[in-house]
Amino acid sequence: MKLELLAHLDLSAASGLVHLGGRLFAVADDGLELLATDLAGANPARLPLGEGPRIATIPKDQKPDFEALLVTAGTLLALGSGSSAARRLAIRVSPEGHARRTIDLRPLYAALDLRIHELNIEGAVVSGDEVILAQRGNGARRENALVRLDRARFEQDLEAGVLTEAALREIVPVSLGALGGVALSLTDLCLGPGGELLFTAAAEDTDNPNDDGLVAGSVIGALDARGRVDDDRLVVAQGVKLEGVCWLEQGELRLVADPDDPSARAPLFRLRWPS
Repeated sequence: MKLELLAHLDLSAASGLVHLGGRLFAVADDGLELLATDLAGANPARLPLGEGPRIATIPKDQKPDFEALLVTAGTLLALGSGSSAARRLAIRVSPEGHARRTIDLRPLYAALDLRIHELNIEGAVVSGDEVILAQRGNGARRENALVRLDRARFEQDLEAGVLTEAALREIVPVSLGALGGVALSLTDLCLGPGGELLFTAAAEDTDNPNDDGLVAGSVIGALDARGRVDDDRLVVAQGVKLEGVCWLEQGELRLVADPDDPSARAPLFRLRWPS
């Protein structure tokens, strides 16, 4: 199985990717907007996540670092990574770009700080009665984990405009190993055809969640309920840093990569997932 390049999206540091209403929505960690396209990455439209003129690329020390994108209650939620004090907010917006609202993540993330050494939330998905966040372990302690939240309380908190510790159920460590001698770290989550948890993980040579490093490649795989990897269905993608994944009903995945270059466009890939 190989990645098939479909398009280059008009954003650079692509991170989260979701599918809603027959369209793809991507968020970049260096911007303040969502990019909506068709399933082939064409016919783009932009959904602003902030006020004022469009800023193509925000400096690293100022960006809200939207790394995860979640579909919940028919709306889109872009979540900050939490890797610094400035990165602890989310923006909720309708698929048409209306009814934009800021969500305070600080209470929930402060609770996670007590349990995770270097917080860096990079993926999110709704699974049954849970919302699951992906903690990317690209810090010194390599703490990859699934953060399991109660969905009902999460959605209640969203309506109140602030996510709290009350939604937290448990944190499940995830062991991913390495690719090309570089430790793998979670970058996104989605649900597969049978409700299984699929993930992307990147092998990036860094021990600081705020710094980029050389990329050996990425993997796409499946996790069981306890965060264990299904080694029989692990797809390796050499030389790209996959940061977003979503499932389409016809048995395909869409994936986006971050080229770590503000002048480069993010590639959109197609992958036929093994049944």
